[in-house]
Amino acid sequence: MDKVAQNLLEQINFSLKNIALYLDKLTREEIKIDSSKIPLIDYSHYLWLNKPENDELRKQLEEYNSQSINDIINDDFVEFCRKIYLQIEILLDQFIAKQYGSDKVKDKLYYKKTRLADFFKVINGSPENFKARSYEQYNIITCIMDIRDVASHGDWNGKSIEERIEAKGKSIKISLSLLKYDFTKTEINDIFSLYLVNKKAISIYEDLEKRTANIILYDLKDTFSSVEEVVSHIINNLNLLHYKLGNKVEVIPSKTQPQNKLKEFFDKKDYQKIYETIKWFIEKIVNFLKEN
Repeated sequence: MDKVAQNLLEQINFSLKNIALYLDKLTREEIKIDSSKIPLIDYSHYLWLNKPENDELRKQLEEYNSQSINDIINDDFVEFCRKIYLQIEILLDQFIAKQYGSDKVKDKLYYKKTRLADFFKVINGSPENFKARSYEQYNIITCIMDIRDVASHGDWNGKSIEERIEAKGKSIKISLSLLKYDFTKTEINDIFSLYLVNKKAISIYEDLEKRTANIILYDLKDTFSSVEEVVSHIINNLNLLHYKLGNKVEVIPSKTQPQNKLKEFFDKKDYQKIYETIKWFIEKIVNFLKEN
């Protein structure tokens, strides 16, 4: 029996054991059956992963996949996202090492979402004005990353995992009008970044001619978790901010606030959609690694 056939039989046996566990739980009425939610990723299908030098890599991926199946059975969505993320991280590191060198993998300032965006850019031919957020798979994977991050860090304020995920995904939008004629994006950034845990989690869309700006803030500090709190704080301190914003500036919360897409993703718990996304990701990245 050749190596590929042996690996395939081992994977089939492995999958049957997980299904047996699933059916055992069903007979004890611990879960409701939905066979479409069992993501049996067959890593033996990918010849690149079956090369002898990638044997340990494949086994690690299979182990995390096995654990993710148990998380579905137990309906533990947070742990499921963590196990899926670990599989993504392993393969993404392989991509970074192949594309940019092994030293880049160890670069702590090369953040995981930037790595993921670079992957999407490369496999799409590195187009100009590339926007990773325009890809559904990118948005799903970043939600998985965010849930994993929340779950991996404790909370000293006693908030539940659901509350922390809601806070992580929340963003607010504020509009400025009647700004001074020579206002700058940097001045606005300096003011509003003070309300953020990550000072770079801000988007500013300015119009110099109309003297307006729209600001979206992400990753808000606990003390400024609502748009009303931020607007009130700025208005109360305008006497100190006039030199940056102007004497007649108006600060108002935008009528339409951004969706909390992370909370929606968490509440939906769409195991099948995530399975389809991770399968797509594996095929894309393994094909890249095979061809380069």
